[in-house]
Amino acid sequence: MEITQLDETALRKVRTACSELFSEDLAQDDKFIEGLDLEAVEKAYWQKAKKSYLHLHPLSSKEQASEFLLEIRNSYETLASYLQENVQAVEDTARKGKVIAIGGAKGGIGKSVVAANLGVLLSAKGFKVALVDLDLGGANLHLCLGNKVLLQKNINDFLKKRVDTLQEIMIKSEYGPYLIGGDSSELGAANIEFGRKLRLLKAVEHINADFIILDLGGDTSYNIIDFFLKADFGIVLTTRDSASYIGAYHFLKAAMYRRFNRIFGPESKFKSYKNADLERLIREAIAPVGGSGPKTINDLLERVREEQPAHFSFVNDVVATFRSYLIVNKIPTDLLSAIDVNPIVTRIQQVTKTWLSKEVAYLGAISQQAQIETSMIDLVPVVAKYPKGKTASELSSIVAKLFEEGL
Repeated sequence: MEITQLDETALRKVRTACSELFSEDLAQDDKFIEGLDLEAVEKAYWQKAKKSYLHLHPLSSKEQASEFLLEIRNSYETLASYLQENVQAVEDTARKGKVIAIGGAKGGIGKSVVAANLGVLLSAKGFKVALVDLDLGGANLHLCLGNKVLLQKNINDFLKKRVDTLQEIMIKSEYGPYLIGGDSSELGAANIEFGRKLRLLKAVEHINADFIILDLGGDTSYNIIDFFLKADFGIVLTTRDSASYIGAYHFLKAAMYRRFNRIFGPESKFKSYKNADLERLIREAIAPVGGSGPKTINDLLERVREEQPAHFSFVNDVVATFRSYLIVNKIPTDLLSAIDVNPIVTRIQQVTKTWLSKEVAYLGAISQQAQIETSMIDLVPVVAKYPKGKTASELSSIVAKLFEEGL
């Protein structure tokens, strides 16, 4: 739409939004405004959101942070609407939220606690956060958010088409984030059909929030891995326990191999590159018959370079864009030092670099605090109960690193 087609009121709103997200000078440049696209507007929104988190004064109140984010959110939606040839509903032009998945190949390592408190922390900074309980066989995220009663509606209602959208089962928690809860009391809840899973994956992508945080189950089943791969940022949790950090590597390996196995599937962001010969080569390499074929992802890359050189750059990008992150949880306070944590991190990074050709990025450690146990007993998120406590500080540092990584 040309800017000359806007009436005075609409033009003023567009210029104000452009000034908020870009600059006052660019807001007066008609050619700049007419050359905008949704990608540029979304990038500007997240740059401002990042600035809000990293640079807003530490003593700023939750209300001040919320007011700042509301202004830039409204500016985004104004410009997004302008970019539509026919202005549609806000849901059609709403920005895509950043999806963060938290997984690990072992139960009891604190995934739900970390997911809940991460959501509360981001919500306290003014972001709109949706927490989704995708531990379909052991849903307990609602408890971590202080919800002591059985949820009236949950993901099973969406999967069985008793409701049409996830928004219909989304509730506002007492501590800030919105919650889409699960229900593991129903027999076979974790074993959802492929078609239903695709519908759920698509629905998660369209949740209208700044951050959509997925709390995953503690295994490497296809369902769990597919949700992990859906995320913009996949976080694997581990503890110092050997079974936990060995499981963390196996989780990452399963995710990388599943990424290739489903490289041209309907849920994949790479499906438009579909090529039968390349797909056959990848299938032979990832699941070789009789023990033949490459043993590492690097072997796969070399085979593609030799046999399908025209597609090597694309396949290499599939590896390069695998964004995985590591958090070491439940570190005893007296052991919370680089000396005690680094061996675990280094071991996992070395193995992922060697076998998966992509080193997992380390975000930080979370110490084992008595406050966390107290909060779980009281069913109050620890960062809400102790906003200036150690856990809140550690999670804040982790989020800052995610922002620096491009969140």
